Amino acid sequence: MENSNLPIEFRKVGIDYLETLVELRIEFIKDIHPKIETELLKNIYETTLKYFKELFENKAYIGFIGLLNNEVICTAGLLLYNLPPLTNENYRKIGHVLNFYTKYKYRKKGYGLKLMEYIKKIATEEKINRLVLNSTQMGFSMYKEAGFIEPEDKAMILELNK
Repeated sequence: MENSNLPIEFRKVGIDYLETLVELRIEFIKDIHPKIETELLKNIYETTLKYFKELFENKAYIGFIGLLNNEVICTAGLLLYNLPPLTNENYRKIGHVLNFYTKYKYRKKGYGLKLMEYIKKIATEEKINRLVLNSTQMGFSMYKEAGFIEPEDKAMILELNK
């Protein structure tokens, strides 16, 4: 990993950054699905705008951006939900990391890892008990470096309606 000494600023953002977050989500989708059709992307954009707007309004999402020279170069979000009590009477507050994306020319420079450290700090302040995520192959080693582990209990998925 090439390390960059350029100062990056991280921000926790809300609905005021909705369009920026959605645009970066679309870049992420194009990155992992390069042959996706333009018309489909337009529809995904509109649906994603509505989705994140609802989450922000319900205080169920925290957005994050990383700025370098006033350019947004990386982003992520936390989808917030609760699980029922297990070992005490408290809910278990979960932050599901979504939309973790670094623009191509800024990858492998440590910015993603720094963004994840910032997210962990904010999650601790917000009293979130656990962070979970789904990883692409590309991000797997960075997430491990950030402290994420593969649980002994394996998650299982049943796709119903694609």
